[in-house]
Amino acid sequence: AIWVQTFSNSPFVARFLCEAPHPPAAMSCFDCFCGLFGGEAAKKKAALVKAKGLVRSLVAEKSCGPILIRTAWHDAGTYDKANASKPWPEAGGAIGSIRTEHEIKAPPNAGLQKAITAYLSPIKEQVPEVSWADLIQLAGAVSVECMGGPVIPMKYGRVDGEPKELVPPPFGLPAALPPFGQPGVKNPNDAAEHLRYVFYKYGMDDKDIVALSGAHTIGRAFKERSNTVREGYMDGTVYTKKGAAALKNSQTCGGRSWTKDWLIFNNSYFTDMPKADPECITFPTDAVLMTDPSFKQHFDLFAKDQSAFFSAYASAHKKLSECGSKFEPASGITGI
Repeated sequence: AIWVQTFSNSPFVARFLCEAPHPPAAMSCFDCFCGLFGGEAAKKKAALVKAKGLVRSLVAEKSCGPILIRTAWHDAGTYDKANASKPWPEAGGAIGSIRTEHEIKAPPNAGLQKAITAYLSPIKEQVPEVSWADLIQLAGAVSVECMGGPVIPMKYGRVDGEPKELVPPPFGLPAALPPFGQPGVKNPNDAAEHLRYVFYKYGMDDKDIVALSGAHTIGRAFKERSNTVREGYMDGTVYTKKGAAALKNSQTCGGRSWTKDWLIFNNSYFTDMPKADPECITFPTDAVLMTDPSFKQHFDLFAKDQSAFFSAYASAHKKLSECGSKFEPASGITGI
């Protein structure tokens, strides 16, 4: 048999053609690929490559990257390293459990059902070999890249899991406004203490916190989802209302964004926040990055150097995406 590698117009799709005198009638190119390069492992990797292409098309068509990133973060963000000694998956994390009724209908995840049912479920049907945990994290990472952000060196092969011990909302996720009622927060009005409580339990440091906060360069807050802004689906700012250029192909207008070009992933969160644009959000958990001495050094660097921000962000995003995950194979699947 002669194997010829050809590439379609998509950079994420490769075809392997089996040229043999009498190939089995039922054998597809996909079967040939999997048979030559490792059976089930190759089949899963091929499915991940396909999923990546489907997500890229989805983000381009719907401009839905922000909600996919938020979904990935909120799935991974249930992790608490203090519970790491418990049987998997009791520590939470990037295990796909955000799909459960207990999590998806909780207040911190308001609005994310759409990401699961309308955006990701149709893709999951086409790639059943990909776990929900992988698909959710893949969608978040690909969305960052599609909107102009860094390429994140992701690892896949996550196993889906559901903790038996149900943690009550807000699942250890960060809040936008005080009082910050998370356990371990001594001052309910201290945004810096709150951020450190949340992210330190992921194994993060202050640089990671500032880098991940920079993802607010994209996305919006809605009254109906978080009740932290006055703008909802039927209202908006000059950057988010119906007809605004920044909406691109988004099917949902309204809300309030952190930046004016909220579908472009860059360092404008850092460069523009000090300007205090009245059309944009600055929550206490954002503003504190400019005043807390440890946070400020990273904030100032990222404002001056987008490449430094991208490098730090890619590292922190990858770290968050692997919190609590169980991989099969244990070494994971890379190169997607």
